Amino acid sequence: MVLNYLHKIGWFIGLVLLQVLILNNVHIAGYATPFLYIYLILKFESETPRNALMLWAFFLGLTVDIFSDTPGMNAAATVALAFLRPT
Repeated sequence: MVLNYLHKIGWFIGLVLLQVLILNNVHIAGYATPFLYIYLILKFESETPRNALMLWAFFLGLTVDIFSDTPGMNAAATVALAFLRPT
């Protein structure tokens, strides 16, 4: 159980660093930015309670928002994705 959380925290840190340091500077066709950090939400097991998944999604989006200077945009999008994710 503890190892599982450490694994998820490692993915969290790795994907946030990848997004903030590299992917935020990549612009496809001049304006589209790839968002790879949402892969963490899709990677969770289907047995994960929706509340826990939405909490992880909020902190993931908030962390990207803090480093990208986009107040609330990523947090709202990731929580919506976690909420709408099929069980």
